[in-house]
Amino acid sequence: MTKVRELLRKIHIHPTLGFSMVVAILTGTFTEMCIIFFIVSFHEFGHWFAATYFGWRVRKIVFWMFGGVMETEEYGSKPIREEMIITIAGPFQHFVMYIMIFIAEYYHMLPKEVLAMAYQYNTTILLFNLLPIWPLDGGKLAGLVLAKFLPFRKAHSYAILTSIGFIFFIASLLIGVHQFVLSTLILFFFLLWENRVEWKQRFYVFLRFLMKRAEDPPSADHKLMPLMVDENMKLIDLFAHFYRSYQHLIFIKNDRSIVNEANCLHVYFTLKNHHATVKEVSEQEKK
Repeated sequence: MTKVRELLRKIHIHPTLGFSMVVAILTGTFTEMCIIFFIVSFHEFGHWFAATYFGWRVRKIVFWMFGGVMETEEYGSKPIREEMIITIAGPFQHFVMYIMIFIAEYYHMLPKEVLAMAYQYNTTILLFNLLPIWPLDGGKLAGLVLAKFLPFRKAHSYAILTSIGFIFFIASLLIGVHQFVLSTLILFFFLLWENRVEWKQRFYVFLRFLMKRAEDPPSADHKLMPLMVDENMKLIDLFAHFYRSYQHLIFIKNDRSIVNEANCLHVYFTLKNHHATVKEVSEQEKK
């Protein structure tokens, strides 16, 4: 019961969802709206359950016109494997939904028309959610895969660019087959807007990643990745080479000294020396 109360306190209903409900009542599509809302809720609770299992701090779960989103306090500080499981937990719920639909059909618990709609919406939402478009789960998974092979900052930027490219690709396909209705236009405009906002905020996302890394340094489980840099490189440029899944030892080419990444983060965030170079950090370590 404690977990249920905790979950209910985190649920927020956006005004646009209330507007959608009113429109659904007026247009005679309230049953469809209820089915979609149940599927989306079941999907988001999958994310919540997995996040709670791994001890993530969940801020809130917001339900609104275009679906739901779970917001957490974690900013790239947790293992990629954990975030992948939490991300996949949402789509996994749709397969549980298929089982529930089958049971309901087998025992004649609901009218066939309702079950047919549930099956159709469940499949549509699942497939759409797996598209590599931010902020859908497919887009987040694409970003996590990129983060395995690229520095955090570059992976995040590439994920957004890939997402925008895919939005235009899908939109052009729908226009080509004359399936671009008003609701689809609104949805794609929303997705483009979200990507635009994420692109404009990418530096702040990068800073949050670094701040979280400074507060909670990589554990001993993280593999070491050496970085060979010039002594005059600024810290913010050095941080652009940081990988999410690795801890770094920084080797300075010129004087062959080694700098600890934690000290670099300390100088930048705690001492607020935003223009410091790697050489200056090295000199501080030697004192």
